[in-house]
Amino acid sequence: MKIILLFSALFITYYRLLFEVYLHQQINLQCPYLTYFFIYITLSHILLIVYVVLFYVRTLDKANTLRLLITCLPLNTLIPFYLIPLFLIIALIANDEWLRRVFRWKLIVFSGIDGSGKSTHSKDTALYLIREFNVNVRCYHWFEHKLLTSLSILYAKIRGKKIILHKVMCGQEVYTNEFRRKLRTSSAIFRPLILLLDNWIFIGFTLLKNFIMGRWVICDRYFYDYFIRLKVLGYPIPKIIEWLAFNVVPRPHLFIVLDVNPILSYKRRSGEHPLWYYVLARKEFIKLAKKLNGILINTQKPYEYVQAYINVTIKKMTMLNADNKSFKRRQF
Repeated sequence: MKIILLFSALFITYYRLLFEVYLHQQINLQCPYLTYFFIYITLSHILLIVYVVLFYVRTLDKANTLRLLITCLPLNTLIPFYLIPLFLIIALIANDEWLRRVFRWKLIVFSGIDGSGKSTHSKDTALYLIREFNVNVRCYHWFEHKLLTSLSILYAKIRGKKIILHKVMCGQEVYTNEFRRKLRTSSAIFRPLILLLDNWIFIGFTLLKNFIMGRWVICDRYFYDYFIRLKVLGYPIPKIIEWLAFNVVPRPHLFIVLDVNPILSYKRRSGEHPLWYYVLARKEFIKLAKKLNGILINTQKPYEYVQAYINVTIKKMTMLNADNKSFKRRQF
């Protein structure tokens, strides 16, 4: 591959030299060269596209196709001639194995009402990928909102209000008439906005870090879960914030919604939320699964059956080959 990159860089250098010499000749002769200039630009872009596309069709290697594209970018005359070696160096330094890991990166999200088995199944899915296919994967459980919690506590201290910690208080102790009254105040609208910023900062940064490393990510909860919770509780969520939360976020490669009877979920969580909360949240998650073409799985079935179904689904989605424990792909 290095020979191809070097040859491409030499060809581009020769091609650009011919253009520079010809352009100076036309200027010295005071000839109208704009027509030739635009013809050159058009031919250069056609050559660039055809060359890169033919390479990909022949090799089906996304990583090295990207390296070749970087090398060939100086065909564009908007890039100074003296930067051709820089683009070649970048292409040579870019490791094709690292690029392949980035191209193969997957985001798998488990959502659903509390008590549906998200944490357990997400951990076991990560172990399955590591054990069976040697995939570099990390499982994250998004339980905390550092920015939102810090600002909420600060606001409560400034106003002299009672600080509610859901780890200590739950159910009817939290969802009181006073709580419902606060939802109708103008300040309640800031909670969805701060929550979105919180998720963008912490979840977004974590996803970006793992994407750069080529490490798969499995999420127990995601952006969607927290906005469904706010919606069910009755927080005023502006349409633009709701649209941003569901559309301007990394879309999962596999979205799994774990479904369970709300009564069973209520018992599993020992009344952490009122029963009506689980009923309404379940309806929202079912609608979200249809909207995002997610997979809805009933977790009231035996645990081994549910996990086996998840494993088979992930294997199909990622085209993992259990025979050689590697990705099933064409020749790179």
